[in-house]
This record gives sequence, C-alpha cells and structure tokens, in this order.
Amino acid sequence: MSVAEASPALAVEALVAGYEPDLPIVKGIDASIGQGDFVAILGPNGAGKSTFVKAIAGLVPIHAGAVTLAGRPITGLAAHLLVRAGLAFVPQTENIFASLTIDENLKLCAGVMPAGKRSERIAAMYDLFPDLAARPTTPAGALSGGQRQMLATARALLVEPTVIILDEPSAGLSPKLVGEVFETLARVNALGVTIVLVEQNVRAALGVARTAMVLADGRIVHRGPAKGLAEDPRLGEMFLGHHAAAGETA
Repeated sequence: MSVAEASPALAVEALVAGYEPDLPIVKGIDASIGQGDFVAILGPNGAGKSTFVKAIAGLVPIHAGAVTLAGRPITGLAAHLLVRAGLAFVPQTENIFASLTIDENLKLCAGVMPAGKRSERIAAMYDLFPDLAARPTTPAGALSGGQRQMLATARALLVEPTVIILDEPSAGLSPKLVGEVFETLARVNALGVTIVLVEQNVRAALGVARTAMVLADGRIVHRGPAKGLAEDPRLGEMFLGHHAAAGETA
C-alpha cells in the first residue's frame, strides 16, 4: 500500500495559526480527514473556522504544528504550490474574475496544466456544471450568486485536486440557490473528491456532509457523524445556537 493510500486525505497536528504570532486564532487543532470524506466545519461567529481553513490553504500564517496532504508535508507552502500538490481552496468572496466570461475564467485556470489536458478538463467541468455550459460566453459578473459559486467551484476542480476546501459557499444565496450549490457539491464528492466545507448554514451543511467538526474559541470541541447533529440539544445550545439546533441558519 502506498503512502497516499495509507494516509488521510488531509491532516493537521497541533496547528496554531493567526495573523499575529502572539494572538493565535487557531489554538492547537488536531484533525484527520479521510479520503473521500465530506466534512462540515461549524461553529459560532469568531470560532476560528475560516482562519483554520485559510491556514491550511496557505493564506494565514502558521505559527506551530503541521499539515499533511495524503501523507506529504505541506505546512506553510504558498497557495499556488498547494494547488499543484492537490489542494484547492474556494474563498467566500472574490473567487472569480467578474470581467471575464465563464469560458475565459476556466481557460485562465487551465493555464497551469499541461496543454494537452486543458480542453479535456474544461469539457469535464461543463459536463459537471450544465448551467455554465449553457452560457460559456456570459461575463462572470452577470451570473447569479449560485452560478458564481458553481464557476468558482469549477475553477478549483479544473486541476483535479484531491481535496477541495470551500469557505461559506452559501453566503448571500437564496434557499433555492443554496440547495443547488450543495447538490453540486454532493455530486463532486461522489466522484471521490474530499470536501471540507466551512458553513454558517448548519441545516444545509449537515444535509450533505458525512462528518461534522464543531469549533469554538479556536479549538475543535466536537467531531462526529453529521447525521443527527442538528438535533443534539447540547451541541445546539453550546456551539451552534438554539435555532441552528432546530435546523435553521446559525
């Protein structure tokens, strides 16, 4: 068995991260995410969720600890090198080039790939996202919020990552569009891509994820199956907010 087969898709050990060394936001997190898993990272505002995934993605300084991708050390690697290593990150905002068309967005991202694979991968993204295939010449800035998230996800998937991290993809979307985006993520996960999802929309996240991690004050305070977590009154009251426990957005 190879190292990649024997190792989790993504693992962090004693991770400490934040914008200032003496003011850590992530405070010693240990986590292991299995290959093909779909993990929802939940918690109240200010818990450190976005900082946690941005540190993994090379966008926030790591002050201590280690990150591995399929057993390969990636701690502190620059974001563009992480993409080549197999880790893709979709930020909450500014995740597309609004002045470019859908096709131009995809072709720009495909530029990091061997020339012989570019057309094939763009075609695969159009197969996966038929809404994008129907309007390739549309400027990305004219897309709906849900379509923008689909384009951002397609851009990330284009380079065939083994792990994709998304930071609150449902932010600002209507319930219908949230459903469409999360259905798309479920299809992506079914293809074998490991997904790590930071979300405030607890109900939607728990509806598609297999595993849930709850953060509070920069630490993981719960990890377990996503199914049934929203009905756990202790977790609902302590970490997600009373209404979130009943299935509403936290």
